[in-house]
Amino acid sequence: MTITRCVDLSAALWLEQRDEDWRRLAARGPRCFDKYARLRFIPDPGHPGQSANNVHAAPDALSDNEQLGVVLTQLARCTGTPDDCYFCIWDGWPSFHIDDPMPKVSIPNRDYFLFHGALADFAEWDVQIKTLLHDIEAPTPAFVWPADHAWCVTCDVDPHFASIGAGSDAIAQLVINPHVDVVVDDPDKDHGITAERRRFRSSSSSAGRSGRAPRQGGTTRRPLTRTSVRTRLAA
Repeated sequence: MTITRCVDLSAALWLEQRDEDWRRLAARGPRCFDKYARLRFIPDPGHPGQSANNVHAAPDALSDNEQLGVVLTQLARCTGTPDDCYFCIWDGWPSFHIDDPMPKVSIPNRDYFLFHGALADFAEWDVQIKTLLHDIEAPTPAFVWPADHAWCVTCDVDPHFASIGAGSDAIAQLVINPHVDVVVDDPDKDHGITAERRRFRSSSSSAGRSGRAPRQGGTTRRPLTRTSVRTRLAA
């Protein structure tokens, strides 16, 4: 399969029609899952106002999209519709401009382009989006979910992490995955996501974030390089 642009936005009504605070929805996802976790693209700030420039990534560190790909590969086992999935891309990225009249998914203060494909397609996300949209760079998707709503991954523009809502077993397996930094989360707590945290995220480059962030408790996870993750996603 390949990633395609959606004209029919009905698959996203479950997000558009939610009676939830838009900030929580955009940053932490819909409030309808048993458990939640965070995929930390880079470690949490160690002190207020810390800049991501102080986080030193390995030369072959995974990008946000590559780390997300590891998570989506595992979540593919936790849905009955892995070949029927949806991806939203925020329309505010400066490098991602689509000038056409096609409708967008909308929640308060956020609009998104909607795409459809199989989870396996995410292994070539950058290539597929560039091919579909004539060399436009592919940002990290703001929402990813399967048609059966078994889980949802949310990644807003400000936080330095993606939020994952899913069943208890799915979250438990993600947390013990040695290749990504996933921690159990309570999305009703803000974790101090203030202006300082937003600066921490916005001053970083997604292409250079480390896939070797420490676990809570100080144990370092085994690094996963771009070469090995592509092999894993293609398997």
